[in-house]
Formats: sequence, C-alpha cells, structure tokens
Amino acid sequence: MERNSTRVVNGLIRRVIADRDLYRQAARGVREPGLKAILEESAASLTAIATDLQDEVSSAGVRPATAGGPMSGVRRTMMEASVKLSHDPDVTYIRTLEQMERRLLDAFLRLEASSGDRAMVGRHIARLRLLHLDMTNLGSAAGR
Repeated sequence: MERNSTRVVNGLIRRVIADRDLYRQAARGVREPGLKAILEESAASLTAIATDLQDEVSSAGVRPATAGGPMSGVRRTMMEASVKLSHDPDVTYIRTLEQMERRLLDAFLRLEASSGDRAMVGRHIARLRLLHLDMTNLGSAAGR
C-alpha cells in the first residue's frame, strides 16, 4: 500500500467510524426493538470493516485512523435535531442512515475504480451494499 493510498484509506476509516457511531446513536434513540437490533448489527458490521481497513494500514507501517473525522459531531447534532423535529423519529433515523450508507458505498466504489488497492476495498463493497439495502428496505417499510 502506497503512502498516498494509506491517506485515502485512513479517510475511509474515519468515515466508516463516524457512520458506525451514527448507527449506535440511532440504535439508542429508536423506539422499535427490532429496528434497534438491526441498527446494532449494522454498527457491528461497520466496526468489522473499520478494523479490517485499520489492519491493512498498520501492515503498511502507517498509523491507522481510530476516530471519526472532524465533521462527525456536526453530523450527530444534525441527526438529533432532525429527530427532535420529526413526527416519527424512527423513520427520520432510517432516512438519515439510508442517505449516509449511499454516500459511504459511493466512496468505496469510487476508490475501487481508481485505486491500486481494489481488492482491499472491493471485499467490503458487498457488505456495504447489504447495509444500504437494509436501510432502503426499512425506509420503504416505514412508508416514506
């Protein structure tokens, strides 16, 4: 893994960690127990992705990112503000996570298309597609 590539992957790690933290926040805030379980499973999947990417960066002799990026707090605050203004907080959490998952999946797809580390990034794309599909299906079931 090249030095420039580790910088990009560390950016992805920060993004995955920030998204995982939003899943955890949503899991604490939803009312529906089944939804809470799904969100906790999704957070665990994102933890596994972050850990794998961190291991890859470490194996290149570079210190991996261990926390979300500087906008993480802003995103959490915005999500909570939206939830407080919502008539159905569970649906608001789902919508927010669905949009977030789409952006994360797109970031992985862009990196896969432009990187020499396609195999490392590509093996996580299927898992991210499943996470996004979960949120899309939940959004449809919630009648949005």
